Amino acid sequence: MLYSKAMMKKVLGLIATCSLILVGNASSHAAGSATAAPGGGTFLSQPIPANVLNAPLFDINGKKVTLAQYKGQTVVIADFLTTCQEICPMTSANMRQIGDAVAASSGKTKVSVLEVSVDGWRDTASRLKAYQALFGDYNWSILGGTTANLNTFWSYFGASIQKVAYSAADMKKLPVDWQTGKVNTFDISHTDEVVLVGPKQTWSWLDLGNPNPGKASIPTKLKAFLSDDGLSNLAHPQEPSWTPSAVYSALKTVAGVKVGA
Repeated sequence: MLYSKAMMKKVLGLIATCSLILVGNASSHAAGSATAAPGGGTFLSQPIPANVLNAPLFDINGKKVTLAQYKGQTVVIADFLTTCQEICPMTSANMRQIGDAVAASSGKTKVSVLEVSVDGWRDTASRLKAYQALFGDYNWSILGGTTANLNTFWSYFGASIQKVAYSAADMKKLPVDWQTGKVNTFDISHTDEVVLVGPKQTWSWLDLGNPNPGKASIPTKLKAFLSDDGLSNLAHPQEPSWTPSAVYSALKTVAGVKVGA
């Protein structure tokens, strides 16, 4: 994923936030505090504003979805876009693993897993549906939205959305899109992160970095869609990275449920 100078400043700011370690128990930190999580990432306690909770999104069938609907549940959320050739297919592989693990756990009624697009230009409900069909798995939900609504949603979590045009030289080297068969003309610059929203709708945990899917498989079409950088990230995920095991550890604290091995 391409990063502008402004985006890198945002990434460094988020990393600085995650580096704060305050005295206190992870389950009783004060609003606005940040505490290192033993399994990776950072525990937070940030009440989510109403405009973010009520930002209209849509699922793969075009049905309206808002974060407010998940009150009472702990929600795992990661950002992605279906035209990403460097990182996002691995994010989806991680979210599929997490969704499957939640579905197999005693916490399946207490935890929801959402992968929310950052691309309001191209990620229509029908494209999101075709993307998830590549995985053949529906234990996690894939959501999209308009550019304005996705900006409202993701800017709160620090994943500001920036449209970046590919150069002519870039386009000559890029694989064709897995669905359209054409080379994409632009990318979306954003941070890569996974967050937990607690049952009281507070931002409760954050981990940043490249997704590390371990031995999880990537659908054949998406693997063929990866650029050289994407294939390198798949074989050797760059640090910092986040894993499903870090999410499972955080869920134990935030949701009080055991998920995964």
